[in-house]
Amino acid sequence: MPEAVYSTALDFLVFACVDLVFTYQQQLLLAKRNTEPRSSWWIVGGRMVAGEEPKATAMRKAHQEAQLANLDTDRFHCIGVYSTCFAVRRQAPKHHGSHSLNVTYQIELTLEEKEQIKLRSDEYDTWQWLSVERAKSLLTPDEAMDQALLKLIDALRF
Repeated sequence: MPEAVYSTALDFLVFACVDLVFTYQQQLLLAKRNTEPRSSWWIVGGRMVAGEEPKATAMRKAHQEAQLANLDTDRFHCIGVYSTCFAVRRQAPKHHGSHSLNVTYQIELTLEEKEQIKLRSDEYDTWQWLSVERAKSLLTPDEAMDQALLKLIDALRF
């Protein structure tokens, strides 16, 4: 889709995303994004494409974003569907922001899978495996997007 058409669509539509919370032995992976709409701590994920089932998107994003391929879809546990409103976006006009509806899955990884993760440097500056308490300490409860991330963290099943 041409960039100008996509920018116009973002002004009028709520788009669908799938987010992934990778966990390993009471820890979760948080990644520091370097691009809008969220240039801060977040989880891995991205937009669905037309005709794609949420778990198919989850598989695709695990591979594209974290280099994790061939994960069994039975391991993807839905922990919620969340609405996120971003004040800014990557596309012009940036100040128009965007709105997404996010199907969020938790995936408990093996040690081998945990060690295999390599996030894309064009989207993430760094990532860390954190305890729930440490992850919460990085967030600001007054900030709307941090509130959304805190809800996700509280929904995790260990």
